[in-house]
Amino acid sequence: LDGVIEAVGVCGPFQWLLVLAAHSTIVVSVWGMMLMAFGGYDPGWECLDTVTWHNNVSTDHNDAWGDYRLFSTCENITFLPGASTVVSEWGLVCEHKWTPSVIFTVQMVGVLLGAYIAGHLGDCLGRRVCLYGMVALHGVTNLAAVFSPSWQVFAAFRFFIGLAVGGILTTSFIFPLEFTGQFWRGIVGSLPTWNIGAALFSIAVIVLKDWRKLHVLSAGVSALAFLAVFWVPESLRWLTVHGFDVKAGAVAVKIARLNKRPLPSLELLTNMVESERRRATIERSQRYSYIDLFRGAALRKRILIMGFVWISLAFIYYGISFGVPSLSGDFYVNFLILSLMEIPAILFVLPTLSFLSRRWGCAILFCVVFSACFGVAVVTLALGCDDCQQHMDNRNELKEKLILGLTVIAKVGTIGTWNVITVFCGELFPTAVRNLSSGYLNALARIGGMLGPVLFPQDPALVHWTMAGMGGIIVTCAGLVLLLPETKGRPLEDTLRSDKDLTHNRDTLMVHVQSGELTLDTELEQRAIA
Repeated sequence: LDGVIEAVGVCGPFQWLLVLAAHSTIVVSVWGMMLMAFGGYDPGWECLDTVTWHNNVSTDHNDAWGDYRLFSTCENITFLPGASTVVSEWGLVCEHKWTPSVIFTVQMVGVLLGAYIAGHLGDCLGRRVCLYGMVALHGVTNLAAVFSPSWQVFAAFRFFIGLAVGGILTTSFIFPLEFTGQFWRGIVGSLPTWNIGAALFSIAVIVLKDWRKLHVLSAGVSALAFLAVFWVPESLRWLTVHGFDVKAGAVAVKIARLNKRPLPSLELLTNMVESERRRATIERSQRYSYIDLFRGAALRKRILIMGFVWISLAFIYYGISFGVPSLSGDFYVNFLILSLMEIPAILFVLPTLSFLSRRWGCAILFCVVFSACFGVAVVTLALGCDDCQQHMDNRNELKEKLILGLTVIAKVGTIGTWNVITVFCGELFPTAVRNLSSGYLNALARIGGMLGPVLFPQDPALVHWTMAGMGGIIVTCAGLVLLLPETKGRPLEDTLRSDKDLTHNRDTLMVHVQSGELTLDTELEQRAIA
């Protein structure tokens, strides 16, 4: 369909409006994903009872401030004013301090299932129906979550919010790419919409400081993004593949008029529809499954290494994002800095992709993340590891600034590395299983996202050990990436071949079509099938 897109305009007012509409849903998904980063924050509390210490000495509540490790029992607590979180709403401290991590894990299970469901819905019902159906679900469930009577009911709503987030992320990136030309797809796909959404959410957190108000605001943002459904058309490619000739023609005319281009001829549209039908028929004649990713030794090596890399990156990104309360310094300042610094991360991507090889570019960025993570451990041990009470009362300003700065570098490096890895994976796997590999790796990333917040310690005194462990994981990723074949400047592989071909003959790509199996009527059909 590139011929039709070129005829009606590859980058005009229509495309920019569509990108704005589709990427506004990404902002919606960021807010849904990151809300528990604030919801799991403990603002501090006071015990109103006469409590018993571990050495069986009693004291009144004035001496007991928010350190659950000092008590054996405390039935009546009050949280400090200034913030209303999920933790303060249902008293999720002491023996219940594990609950916020469980709620987030439930949410990530929803994200995983939402991505799987949206993949099928997008193919069966259309991109537009799937995307805005998930946006509607996100808005409704955010509003309903405000009235949760218990944390268990709240966790159930977070599951459905995660379901919507997974569906939005699956469709929102692909949808606008189907309306643009080849040159612009890379630019549209690399827009830092997620990073901007995270920065906006951090500002909303600082202003509102209330989990219920944030849910209402998320529902309002979802409603604004949903309004675009009355203008956004269905994917032109999806309509042609599924035989909706008239609707496809109407969409092409709409694009041409908004871009002020000549209306496409009916004959061209008809040829495009027939070409796409034949291409779809050929693709359905040979289907691959996830098992095919592990059949050959060379392909198995690639998928296993990249699987470990994606789990590791997600583990570190979400571990740091949801471990903000464990960092030294003010929670809100840390949250804002870590969110705002995600935007410049995109600046690392273009130079890395342009001047370095894929393998060494990834390895160097991994080493940056390793240095930052390991640096947190070094700084903490060198400047002293305070216990919780000393951490609250006698903060070491230099240590706090160094740890925050190194954590920012680790998160920025992680985001930059992830962008480069995404491009690397797109080139590393053959066309026949490229979508399968993407789905498999994204599923593994959700697992890493579940593990990050659970394994990141709530005790500030233990953060440096976790960061050191993250550094060890990252340096392992750097070594594994160097074992993969280089892909920069080489043609993309299309078919699954033998291990020998995958290892030694990457520069030669052939599509074998046996005589009599396929008849091509036009050059456009040849390009579509190739």
